[in-house]
Amino acid sequence: MMTFLVLRARLRSLYQKHEIYIDTVLKFLIAMIVFQIINTSIGYDHRLKQISVALVLSLLSAFTPSAILVLLAALITIGHVYYLSKILSVIVIMILLIMYCLFLRFTPKLGYAVVAIPVLYFLKIPYIIPLVLGLFATPLSIVPTACGVILFYLFGIIKEAATMQISTSVEDTLQLYTYVIDSLFSNKQLFMTIVIFSLIILVTYFVRRMKFDYAREIAVAAGTLTCILGFLFSDLKLEVSEQIGVMIAGTVVSGILTVVIQFFYIALDYTGVEHVQFEDEDYYYYVKAVPKINVTAPQVNVKRFNTQKNATLPRDLMGKINNEVLPEEEEDYEEDYEEYHEEYQNYDVSNKDDSK
Repeated sequence: MMTFLVLRARLRSLYQKHEIYIDTVLKFLIAMIVFQIINTSIGYDHRLKQISVALVLSLLSAFTPSAILVLLAALITIGHVYYLSKILSVIVIMILLIMYCLFLRFTPKLGYAVVAIPVLYFLKIPYIIPLVLGLFATPLSIVPTACGVILFYLFGIIKEAATMQISTSVEDTLQLYTYVIDSLFSNKQLFMTIVIFSLIILVTYFVRRMKFDYAREIAVAAGTLTCILGFLFSDLKLEVSEQIGVMIAGTVVSGILTVVIQFFYIALDYTGVEHVQFEDEDYYYYVKAVPKINVTAPQVNVKRFNTQKNATLPRDLMGKINNEVLPEEEEDYEEDYEEYHEEYQNYDVSNKDDSK
């Protein structure tokens, strides 16, 4: 355990020293991954798929808030859909505009949650987002979570709509509009996912706020169990049992990663819990104080000795070079001091006799 605490202390110290640079690099990498996944999923416009475009947009996202990344991802999506069909792009603009307004109104600082869910769906671990948000955010984080889920399913609908024969006639326009809207609102798996993710956030949040020991760790376990039971019920009801094994494995991995994030964020020593009581003019307070675990990383001082060079020098000279007193020199110094002391006493006695 001490090894992990020392590692945690070193990483936190490294991050605090270079926080600006680390945040910028991480934001750049996240943006690059998001744009590459969009280009891979619905990359119909070859001009927007160029790596130079992704690099420029990623650099812009690295120095701006997360809401700008969400806006740029939406614009890239609209650009690809517009290249495919102008009619379909109008429908997508309406959907994305509604989601973006909801996101900006309630949780503008959680833009990375919106773009992270479609990305993590490709890694089979989207469940980590509601667990982390329930542990560190508020129930309002349900809004960006729902937007991220809708965005993921919207990509699938766009890819299916791309196979349809689309023209500018009124009949084809209504058919396409009806297909997209029905695909969204009649998708039971979409709504079940939003409901289950919301339950995970709420369960994790309320358990985390309770006053018993290890509340944060138990909150992660409760959220993980809620996720497994919720999606188990959903998959069996919707008859998609082939996804159960992948869902359970992805949920367990998400729970472990959430615990690791929690450990590096804060570590508490529940063996040193103290209950404090004090008062002021208006209230009497009962406080439970849990100390944090703070470990100072040991500093290693390396002292180098050039043995090959010093081996050719005399031993007494080597001691003088290294500013050291050799044992033989120390004995000589003691003998010289004793002789000088005796001479001084004899000199003092002779001076006294002469004065008499």
